[in-house]
Amino acid sequence: MVEQLTVTERDLRRMFEVIERGREAGPDEVYPRALLRALTELVPADDVTFQVSRPVSREFVAYEEVTEQDVDPGDGWEELFWRSYWDDDVCCRPQVTGDYVSVWKVSDYLSARQLGRSPVGEWFRVIGVRSEIAVPFPAAGAEDRRLLLFRGPGRDFTERERLLLRMLRPHLIEVYREFERRRAGTPDLTDRQLQLLRLVAEGHSNTQIARRLFVAEGTVRKHLENIYQRLGVTSRTAAVATAFPLAHSA
Repeated sequence: MVEQLTVTERDLRRMFEVIERGREAGPDEVYPRALLRALTELVPADDVTFQVSRPVSREFVAYEEVTEQDVDPGDGWEELFWRSYWDDDVCCRPQVTGDYVSVWKVSDYLSARQLGRSPVGEWFRVIGVRSEIAVPFPAAGAEDRRLLLFRGPGRDFTERERLLLRMLRPHLIEVYREFERRRAGTPDLTDRQLQLLRLVAEGHSNTQIARRLFVAEGTVRKHLENIYQRLGVTSRTAAVATAFPLAHSA
C-alpha cells in the first residue's frame, strides 16, 4: 500500500513554529536547542542532534542535541563510530555521492536484517537506536553539517515525515546561517544583500552591480535603501564599514 503524502494546515503551523524557535538560541549553543525540541513535536523522535564533523580526518567539531543520552559507549567508541560512518555509504552518503540536498534514512540502504549485521547496526545497538533520518546541510570545506533524528524501538520514519523535513530544510539552513552571523557579529542582512554589499565594497557602481546580478538598476538602489535601514546608516561607505569592519580597517 502506497503511503499518501499530505501536508495539513496544522503541519504548516508547526513548521512555522519550528522556524520561529530558531531565534531563541543561547550563545553557548551550536544550533538552536529550542528549535530542535520543537522539531520533535513535528516529526516525533527520541532524540535529534545537530552534528558538525570532519569525516575525512575522523574528527568531531561540535554537536547539539535535545536529550543528553545516559549512554556509556565504552572504550573504542570513536573507532566504531567512524567505521560505521564509512561503511556501505549509509552515513557518508553526501561525501560519496556529492548530494548534500536529499533527506535520507538508514533504511533506504539497509533492511532490518542487513542493519543487524552491519557496523551501523553495531553502533546503533551501543546508543540504543533503531531508526535514523538525516537532513544534510551544504558542504563547508572539510566540515560536514547535518541534522539527525533518531528513534529507538518502534516504527521507522515515514515518507510523509521525510517530506516535512525536505520542506523545512532550506529554512533550517537559513536559521543556522543567521545564527552564525549573529555569533560572528555580522549584521543581520540577507544573503542577497550581503552579496550586493560585497560588490559595493569592491568599488562597483550601481550600474555594474545591476549587470553582474542581472537585475534592474532600480532594484539595486532599493536593496541599498533596505540595507541602510537595517544597518542604521545613510551612505555606501558607512554601510560597508558597518557590515565588514575588519576589512574596512585593514
